Amino acid sequence: SMEVQRTLDSDVAMVFDECTPYPATEAEARASMELSLRWSARSRAAYDALPGRGTLFGIVQGGMHAPLRAASLEGLQRIGFEGLAIGGLSVGEPEEERHRVLEDLVPRMPAGKPRYLMGVGRPEDLVEAVHRGVDMFDCVIPTRHARNGHLFTAEGVVNIRNARHAADTGPVEEGCGCYTCRHFSRAYLRHLDKCGEMLGPRLATLHNLHHYLDLMRRMREAIAAGRFAAFRRDFHARRQAGPEAVA
Repeated sequence: SMEVQRTLDSDVAMVFDECTPYPATEAEARASMELSLRWSARSRAAYDALPGRGTLFGIVQGGMHAPLRAASLEGLQRIGFEGLAIGGLSVGEPEEERHRVLEDLVPRMPAGKPRYLMGVGRPEDLVEAVHRGVDMFDCVIPTRHARNGHLFTAEGVVNIRNARHAADTGPVEEGCGCYTCRHFSRAYLRHLDKCGEMLGPRLATLHNLHHYLDLMRRMREAIAAGRFAAFRRDFHARRQAGPEAVA
């Protein structure tokens, strides 16, 4: 795993770990976390022995158990990593449990190193995780949703397959500067989807990726300006009456 990441010349490489399933008992989560810690030490040694320069992140595990998360974090800090990820969330647990884990764990993480929440999430999940101190994310949602005709807007999710868009000559989102919104209408995107034309998912993907990157940019600007609390309130208020409900 470390050799592959070195060969790929990854800017950020990750240790080899086990993603603890949900639900897991305390004993199951402990065994999984301790296995990941052993693998983390081996990953660090193997990564450092390979030629090249790069950044290696450790991954905090421990399931939904705060003491196990704390023990995992302590062990990773002893090994030493350039950044730390939070694994084992967004695996089916209730949103409240994920928030509880983040609220307990993130303040313990070193402030001078990136905090990366793995596998998250919807736009609202990103905003809530940033509110709790997370810096970085990865997720398949913007691209997978695009392939299924679900496009993100500030008001919520648009299902381009709905009949209401058949004659809509407006963009997916008014004011959006992405390539898709600047050149194509909702009606055309729906037509492409109905025909099974691959251009449809490609254009939808461009829009969703633009939406996510723009959301992260706006959050960074709000934090820098000291107005993130207001940004978070406005974000949720705009989504209260979203355009469509997507299952």
